[in-house]
Amino acid sequence: MTLPKPYQVSVVVQTHWDREWYYPQQTFASRLLAVMERVCDQLDDGRLQHFLFDGQVCALEDLLLEAEPDLAERVQAHARAGRIALGPWYVMADEFLVSGESLWRNLEIGLATAAQFGEPQRIGYLPDSFGHIAQMPQLLRHHGIGSSVTWRGIGLRHAEFRWVAPDGSVVDAVYLTQGYYQHPLNVTDWQGALTRYLEAIAPRSLTGALLLTQGGDHLAPVAQLAGRITQFNAAQDRYELVQHSLQQHLDALAAHDVERPSLQGELRDNTQSFVLPDVLSTRRYLKDLHQRAEDRLLGETEPLWAWLAGVQPPEHALLQSWKALIQQQAHDSICGCSADEVHDEMETRLVSLDQRLAALRARALHAAGLQSPLQHGGDGVSVFADDATFTLFNPLPLATEGWQAVELLLQGLQPAAVRLLDANGTPLPLHWLACEPARSLRSPLDDFPDPVVGHRLQLRVALPLQGLQAVALRLEACDPAAAGAATLAADTTKAIAGLHLDEDGDLHWQGRLQLLLHTELDAGDSYNFSPSAQPARQWHSRFRAISQRRSGPFTQLKLGYAFEQPQSLDEHRRGPSQTNVTTSGELTLWLTEGSPWVDAQLTHHSAAQDQRTRLVFAAGEMLTESAGDTAFHWTRRPVVKATYPAEPTPQRETPVVVNPSLSAVQAGSIAVVHRGLQEFEIVDGPHGSDALALTLQRAVGWLSRRDMVSRGAGAGPDLPTPGAQRGFDGATSFAFALDTAAPDALLQRALRLRRPLLVLPGHQPAAWREPLVLPSDRLVPSSLRRVDTELELRVWNPLNQALPGLLPGWTRIGADGDVQPHQIATYRRPA
Repeated sequence: MTLPKPYQVSVVVQTHWDREWYYPQQTFASRLLAVMERVCDQLDDGRLQHFLFDGQVCALEDLLLEAEPDLAERVQAHARAGRIALGPWYVMADEFLVSGESLWRNLEIGLATAAQFGEPQRIGYLPDSFGHIAQMPQLLRHHGIGSSVTWRGIGLRHAEFRWVAPDGSVVDAVYLTQGYYQHPLNVTDWQGALTRYLEAIAPRSLTGALLLTQGGDHLAPVAQLAGRITQFNAAQDRYELVQHSLQQHLDALAAHDVERPSLQGELRDNTQSFVLPDVLSTRRYLKDLHQRAEDRLLGETEPLWAWLAGVQPPEHALLQSWKALIQQQAHDSICGCSADEVHDEMETRLVSLDQRLAALRARALHAAGLQSPLQHGGDGVSVFADDATFTLFNPLPLATEGWQAVELLLQGLQPAAVRLLDANGTPLPLHWLACEPARSLRSPLDDFPDPVVGHRLQLRVALPLQGLQAVALRLEACDPAAAGAATLAADTTKAIAGLHLDEDGDLHWQGRLQLLLHTELDAGDSYNFSPSAQPARQWHSRFRAISQRRSGPFTQLKLGYAFEQPQSLDEHRRGPSQTNVTTSGELTLWLTEGSPWVDAQLTHHSAAQDQRTRLVFAAGEMLTESAGDTAFHWTRRPVVKATYPAEPTPQRETPVVVNPSLSAVQAGSIAVVHRGLQEFEIVDGPHGSDALALTLQRAVGWLSRRDMVSRGAGAGPDLPTPGAQRGFDGATSFAFALDTAAPDALLQRALRLRRPLLVLPGHQPAAWREPLVLPSDRLVPSSLRRVDTELELRVWNPLNQALPGLLPGWTRIGADGDVQPHQIATYRRPA
């Protein structure tokens, strides 16, 4: 291959704009004004030809919110003229901690917002995400984007390659072999720095068309940039530097007819750049809050407004809700690797978003006439009504059979018995598992607020539901002898089939699966786990029975545990401190005769710092691979066991051993579905076998450190973050089974956990659309919403085989026929 002489070098002037990181969002917003003032000055007088605004449009919204009118107009004028590149993303999200649907909306909102100010940049610009999902090429292609520029997670020799998704979608990609943070033209020895950079990247180019992404995190372009480019070109004949846009550089690459290597699927190789994998478990409390908001948007807010006939969705409020969610998904935000102040603000914003979504639910019920917002008159049940008269709505386009879990608030004293009646007054099979006091404050539009006081009942009802079906039901207190009556489950000591708690406190399921906790010291930071020089690893199970209740085929078992562990690392961070603390918790299991699944909820209370605690499942197997769900994909990975050197290796990160999972994991015969346990690893288990370990919490006290054996350099400022020592004090929901079915069934089981049936006040049968049946019951739903005057449904195929794709009355967007292996399919129909 003959390369051009001189090398053609595209100088793309840019800034990477983390909205929040080592400073909070408002501080960086103020800095943004100063940076963009300088950018506009240089664009105005021609020293700067073009500026790449990092590919995330939210930064422009931040600027316009704070800027004086003159600066705002200057920025917008340059964007309209194509001199400032905007989009395609709304924010640069972490790709493994958010759903595929969130990434879809991120692109959708980013492109639409950029189009308000000019022509969007249609390049999948991903310079700093901590690795990349397998389906990114397909996601980009669905939005009309055929190229990508990225850095982390790639282990190639050359800079140009073809990135192939599992469904076969391809984008032409550029690998930033030295990373995006390159500002040689800013520094004092700019000629030497520039020459060293170009000499490093030139041998790694297949085309001779080189790229300098001139800039870095929160940096302004140097005033002498244009003059230095002219001076450098005149002083040598090996390189010719030209200011270009990123698109101009990609066009220059396309002019070279060279064979590019292909990479298929997920990109998490860390041999050439850090991928910082343990952000999957840092500050787990934030991940849990985020998933709850994401689930509420996708599993309650949008399906309600879409499937209630005759109501007009509040488009502005829904868009603002999505923006509020996606803003928290920025990689340094959702990853938990920022300053404590940042994450304190995030927690407040996520709580506020939950309140917004609760209000949107109430607005939907009022608009459809299910519940009245008034105390005096109005349509629907009273605002002060309990759940005695309610609608059970399936928010997924998936049929569900068997026993359904339902929680209802009933006013007054705890009844002796209850029964559930359908619309015809016929009792339904019912079991009552648990009951606790409850109150809910209600505030009508026309009178004073008051609480509804009573009891919350945990019930199981035998009621098949079609996809997106709404059923009117009524719960009433009754005599225990009445037909269909259910009484509160009684205490029992009867042995539970398949479950065994031995005299040592070890918990076993089906004679094969052992469930236990494992703790170890963590000398790492917010990005990477690192073992201590003197490890204090401990297996903990030692469960003790607290209570056991039984009703028909259902058993509820409560177990407790407590153990001592080191309070923290010692003052030298090499071993355990001399002080111990007591860690305790409670595990509640729900078992159903005839079901392979055990439903569980764990509360874990620990004041220990500098430690990682994991929930471990061991089935006496040796494992060669594991699988977990990522955005629009069921991802299989070979088992890699952790090995750590005695000393850090400069500029190297130990091989990646922890893996991402949105809500489902499979390892050998073990299957687990969950909310919030987004990091797992295959580890050496008890008795010489392998085990599946899901991180329950990780406590660390530094944003970044430089003395860890797992990563031989810093990954950010060396800031203490005592807030990252905070444990997760909420309830962790999960379910586990042995020898389960195919990935589609496992993924649908996980969806049921994350997007459960909705209990809605009141009856209004005419308000609901007809149930929906998917073309194949093996497809996995992603979203259902209303878009303008149409309904939109998105599904994906997790299998290696095609699935039927004809949905009568609906039009598939961009394709016809079957849903091919690993394809994402979007359908629309008139509302």
